Amino acid sequence: MARCRSALYDAMFMHTVDLPFATAEAPAALQEAFGELLQAVVPTASGGDDPGILTEAYWAALHGLATLTRSGRLPAATDPRRTADPAGGALRGGTG
Repeated sequence: MARCRSALYDAMFMHTVDLPFATAEAPAALQEAFGELLQAVVPTASGGDDPGILTEAYWAALHGLATLTRSGRLPAATDPRRTADPAGGALRGGTG
């Protein structure tokens, strides 16, 4: 989406908004979307890992990859290893 619908991507992820994130006051749609991603990350969490924090890192890494690729700072022909674990090993219990 970042490349094909860049104005929409910017509106959703780059512009400042007054929405509460990561709180009980966050709109239901935001909580549901985060919950979907959380469900994908939970199975990768180890003993003491906080799945919520891992999910935030994964979400941030995905957006960082999209932004850097879109700006030409990363090659457009994305290495599959980048998107397999954009959190740099955090989802596998590694350090990157």
